[in-house]
Amino acid sequence: IDKTIDNQETTTHYYISNEYNDAKTFLTKILYEWSVETMHFYKDTALNEDKCKVNKGAFALSILRSFVINILHLNKVENIGRKIVETTYDLTEALTLICMTRIKYGLIK
Repeated sequence: IDKTIDNQETTTHYYISNEYNDAKTFLTKILYEWSVETMHFYKDTALNEDKCKVNKGAFALSILRSFVINILHLNKVENIGRKIVETTYDLTEALTLICMTRIKYGLIK
C-alpha cells in the first residue's frame, strides 16, 4: 500500500510467517533478507552474474564479486555499476579503493 504524507512516499509491506516472535526479531530477519536480495541485485546488474557461464570456480568467482561490491559499499560509492565500468581496466584505481578500505577499517596499520 503506497501513501504520500508531507511529500514523503511510504510503502507498507506485509509478511506472513508461521513463527511467533517479537517485532524486533522479525525486523532483523526481514532486513537481513533484503540485504541478501540487494547483494544479488548488484551482482546481477553491475557484474552480470546471471549471464556468466563459468562451470568450474563459480563459487570462488561469486565470492570475488561480493568482495568487489563490499569494497565499493565501504568506500561509499553511490553508483556501483558506473564505478565498476570506470575501474574495469584501471588496476591502480581498484587497488586504491582496496587500500583505502584496509586503512580506514583498521585492517592494516
